[in-house]
Amino acid sequence: MNILIKTVTLALVSYFVYNYVLLPISLPDLAALHSKSSDQGQGSWNEKELFWFIQISDLHISKYVYPDIKDDLKEFFSTTLDTIKPKVVIASGDLTDAKDSDGVDSFQQKEEWDTYKNLLEDYAVSNKTVYLDIRGNHDTFDVTSYKDPHNYFITHSMAGPSHTTSYITTIKDEGKTFSFVALDATLNPGPKKVFNFFGYLSDSQLETLSELKAEADQSDYQIYFGHFPSSCIVSSTPVMQMMTGGLVYLSGHLHTLGGLAPQLYTLHHTGTPELELGDWKENRRYRILAVDNGLLSFTDQDHGSWPAVLVTNPKRADFIAPQVDRVENILASKVIRVLAFSPNEISQVRVKINKEDWVDCEEASENVFTTAWDPTDYVGTENVIKVEVIDGFGDSKEISQNFVVDTNSMSQLKYSLYARLILMSEPHSVLQFCWFSSFLLCISPLLLARYCPHKLESVTGQGCAHQLKMFARHKFLFNMYTSTCLYVTFGPWHVGEILSGHLGFIFPWATIVRGTVLPSFYPYVFSFVHLTLFHLPLLWSLVFKLQWRVTEVKENKVSLALTNIPITLVMSMQAIMLVVLYFYPSKLGIFREIALLLAPVEIGTICIGFLLNAVVSYSIRDDRKTYRK
Repeated sequence: MNILIKTVTLALVSYFVYNYVLLPISLPDLAALHSKSSDQGQGSWNEKELFWFIQISDLHISKYVYPDIKDDLKEFFSTTLDTIKPKVVIASGDLTDAKDSDGVDSFQQKEEWDTYKNLLEDYAVSNKTVYLDIRGNHDTFDVTSYKDPHNYFITHSMAGPSHTTSYITTIKDEGKTFSFVALDATLNPGPKKVFNFFGYLSDSQLETLSELKAEADQSDYQIYFGHFPSSCIVSSTPVMQMMTGGLVYLSGHLHTLGGLAPQLYTLHHTGTPELELGDWKENRRYRILAVDNGLLSFTDQDHGSWPAVLVTNPKRADFIAPQVDRVENILASKVIRVLAFSPNEISQVRVKINKEDWVDCEEASENVFTTAWDPTDYVGTENVIKVEVIDGFGDSKEISQNFVVDTNSMSQLKYSLYARLILMSEPHSVLQFCWFSSFLLCISPLLLARYCPHKLESVTGQGCAHQLKMFARHKFLFNMYTSTCLYVTFGPWHVGEILSGHLGFIFPWATIVRGTVLPSFYPYVFSFVHLTLFHLPLLWSLVFKLQWRVTEVKENKVSLALTNIPITLVMSMQAIMLVVLYFYPSKLGIFREIALLLAPVEIGTICIGFLLNAVVSYSIRDDRKTYRK
């Protein structure tokens, strides 16, 4: 029986890890991608076919913090746009911060939206480019519905007056059509923070997205964008499956994870790459992208850093997506093509391939620099191209990147493991598994000890089983511990106004407000951490105390003190965690809010812990008599 239980447990864990962790983050098979890319036939090249655009994300215009955001956005909407002259600008959500002065309460601030709207109008952005914006989770804090008067996106954004949610915009350029599909996965209704970290697509929203995709597929190129990375969107159908065939999916939201993940790029099994962009709020980052004869290239730029350089042909080998990139067009090309931008004009652009000499580029058109080449000279191997750009003020930038001219020259895909873990895993499923597994780990030992002691002995051994049975036979201890475990796992951690004027319930497994069940993130984490770090250690601390004190030959003060140490440590760590979270110096305000959210349950379980400790102490003498008999 022992071997069978362990085998089944190991099989279940292995199945979960493979299907929800290893398989999702594995890169597509390169051989399969080669065969699909070869189906595209012979390449072609059109010197006029070059289209570039910009993405910016997580602006977080705030009434209270980061006052320089507004000043830098002024420079972005003026100097940067006037210099780069993008055909399209994508603003992928979190346009405003929507938080109170202390960062704890969250709601839509009209003054912040006024600032955003005025910036767009004052700098005539709509006359310079096609500006496409979309909501992020901050833009829906405390918004009850699309028609909520506090949903300022519909009145103060560029897209809002025409599109309340997901939409499509098609642009024609040099005989080619580009469809930009905006994916709005924000929660509806939108609760206050910290309850809307995940996005969600209902079946009706998936149907809308399917219709938008069908329309976009009529274009030559499809570019998808949204606020949430695909791994942070909960839906019945994998969201990247809905974007099959797209050149790219552009997202934001993660803010470089506090600097831990500055570059999050991956290639999904559908063949479409996903590029998450660092935030404007603290990192002042934006992205320049270009589609050159079906090849998507990009570079992430720090605001105010000039010159900006992007090689559009040949494309950087690290980010080739063979299934959607027209790689065969590289072999048909006649020129190396470089985009170079600076407010001070560009004085020189030169390139160098492998160990060859530097070659000067000519300005084919504004910001576009080219030099002739024969791509067949570089077939069959991976090469290196260096580009040096100097502007009128003498500022220079040199970049170096690998390239191939055919997919057969690619030895492997080079998307990083940490990026794949973040963008391709299924965190919602992983959290569910960890949460429920911690519950089983906490409650199973006592259930087996009380109702199936023989099975417990076959799993844990006779000694451990005896200790658990000694604890479980006390009806009060058993009922109180298991009831607390059930509540921490399934019961509400918070009941209150998580949406103005509406009572909400925060369960570990979901948030329920206005009759809508919304996906959970932080509550899963809260419950998992409590069960594994506090509830389970509490059980074994109490079992340890009961076993030691009952079996000791003579009662003494030393054993009394020693057996109370583990229990005191567990209870103290809970209290310390709350204090640290509350006073943690963070500009986000999120930790203080988490401390306030956790306080009722944590304080309640601390009291229950001390109550269980008192009952164990009280029952020791009777247990000792029974044990000696």
